[in-house]
Amino acid sequence: MTQSNDTKACLHRNTRVLFRNKRNQTYVMTNDTGSEQDLLRVFFADIHGKITAEGFLLGSLFAHDPYIIPDLEKLSCSFSALNPGYFVADPVVDGLLGQAAGDAFGVPVEFMERSAVRELGLKDMVGKDTPLTFSSRWGNLIPAGAWSDDTSMTIAAMASVIQHGGVIDHDDVMKQFLAWWDEGMYSSLSFPFGLGNNISHAMARYRRGTPALACGGKDLMDNGNGALMRIFPFAMYCIRKNLPQDEALSVIRNAAGLTHGHEINAMSCFIYTLFLDECLRTRNPEKAYRNALPGNTAFFRRTFSEETVEAHADLFQLNRSSFDPDSIPESGYVVDSLTIALYSILHTANYEDAVSMAVNFGYDTDTDGAITGSIAGAMYGQSQIPERWLNRLLKKELLTSIGQQFSQNISADSRPD
Repeated sequence: MTQSNDTKACLHRNTRVLFRNKRNQTYVMTNDTGSEQDLLRVFFADIHGKITAEGFLLGSLFAHDPYIIPDLEKLSCSFSALNPGYFVADPVVDGLLGQAAGDAFGVPVEFMERSAVRELGLKDMVGKDTPLTFSSRWGNLIPAGAWSDDTSMTIAAMASVIQHGGVIDHDDVMKQFLAWWDEGMYSSLSFPFGLGNNISHAMARYRRGTPALACGGKDLMDNGNGALMRIFPFAMYCIRKNLPQDEALSVIRNAAGLTHGHEINAMSCFIYTLFLDECLRTRNPEKAYRNALPGNTAFFRRTFSEETVEAHADLFQLNRSSFDPDSIPESGYVVDSLTIALYSILHTANYEDAVSMAVNFGYDTDTDGAITGSIAGAMYGQSQIPERWLNRLLKKELLTSIGQQFSQNISADSRPD
């Protein structure tokens, strides 16, 4: 039988069941889209989701094993319909897929002005392989469904923690960031794209021998959103292990400081962590907002400088009717991106609307979509991510596999002594 060179098979909610093998009660499944006449990549799994064989093309399967045909009963359903209890909600996987989808949705309109993005009324993922009615930095270069540096650096950090058995090794995280940019690892395409200046400078410092935790820029102008865009795995690490606030802040400060060492970034990333935690606990954005921000005012003032707290002042106004969302600048400033993400989640009721609102703020659309998508995906679950987006999303199986492994490695009982 012909072996394919695809990534390892992985079941998700959209996995299609094509046939049931009556002889051994296994199922022929695919994660490909298209008809059975296309060269679908297929694999075999049992009713419990255990993959028993993989790496075949449907046509070659029949050509090389014609005796199997009488044993196959044609089916047409998803594996989640076949075994509804198989997919237990996992906010790590759901948040990662939510981030990647938000990232990919925003990529083609990155750096476009707010008014121009809104005029498009974008509903679907677009790129160089789809009809385009506009020109942008990436729209004519990158295919639809490709995610950028935001998600690449997120899964690079996850891969490091997986390789170290649930332990955060900051030197190795930096090495995985370099592997992404230098070698194209952890990319949605065959090459990396989207590297920002703050991260580029931090990488250069690390190459010159600067300790990992000292690589992040510490000037006021070093407060881009490149740490916030990849903070999701570190936030989930703190949440899963139920760390005390002071200990969680230390984890987040160090994670952000790899590339962004200013205190404003530390506070923004910590507010993200608190809000994500409350969203998962309450499943109610308004309650999550009240608990995470006003509910921690005393902690913020005790922990951060007055200037840093004041830099986040608008974040404490988001639930007031007098707040004008269009007053948020079109920028890549970390506080602006966090404000867009929280506002978008507070003023919508589902994943798609939240991510669409964030992207429609314009300019750094992939990062704003990624940050918003990670929170909305984790809270609402991947079933709320539009299927038409997931069908376009590149390397879903890789994302799901890394998310599952990371989730297992940061479980509460895996905390090192």
